[in-house]
Amino acid sequence: MFRNDYYGPDYGPDYGFQDNDHDYILKIIEQFAAYLWAIVFNKRTQNYDLAIEKIEEVYTGLLLKNGDDIKELTVVDIIKNNQNENIEIIANLLYEEADIIELRNGYNDLSLEYYIKSFKLFFFLINETESKIFNKNADDIINKLEYYEINSEIEFEIYKYYFKIGLFGKAEDKLYQLSEHNYPEIKKEIKQFYEILMEKEDSELENGNLPRNEIIDAIKNLDMDILK
Repeated sequence: MFRNDYYGPDYGPDYGFQDNDHDYILKIIEQFAAYLWAIVFNKRTQNYDLAIEKIEEVYTGLLLKNGDDIKELTVVDIIKNNQNENIEIIANLLYEEADIIELRNGYNDLSLEYYIKSFKLFFFLINETESKIFNKNADDIINKLEYYEINSEIEFEIYKYYFKIGLFGKAEDKLYQLSEHNYPEIKKEIKQFYEILMEKEDSELENGNLPRNEIIDAIKNLDMDILK
């Protein structure tokens, strides 16, 4: 979750921003932190209508966008039409609104849609910035998705996320879930997964909860058709 003590990624001179741009971004981040505090506070005190109002205020007052229009966009279009700081804000807003709708109505399709969009946006930021600051956001969403029936495409995105952040044991679990669902090209993916891991240092594998000896055993125990 976006934290009040968070001042955004370290946008240095190589990032392409001038000093005025940097100041503007920091101002937006600080304003959003105050909004997010109000959203979360009202959500936790069950003032859901006010929390939703604050979300809409961010869209119209801070991002200068129509919230309904943003929520209708695909993830690709959101990324294409926004800079990273706005993508981060939108990802947070989608998560918070999904959570509020879920608290009001139980598990539902709209919350699922917003959670998935939020996860994809945070995963984009993780890849784009090479920063760990968004991992907690992604983990929170994955925990939410555990209560929903999600398709194999999203399961594969979660696998890629776990692999990206070095949680190789969890990545392996996702691969075999996908194998059970006959995900396209999954046999090839499993083979490549182990091949890449075999090139890594033992310490990295152990930190990822998939030590080398387990990888070797897994390769030996694979059905021959998976290795083809």
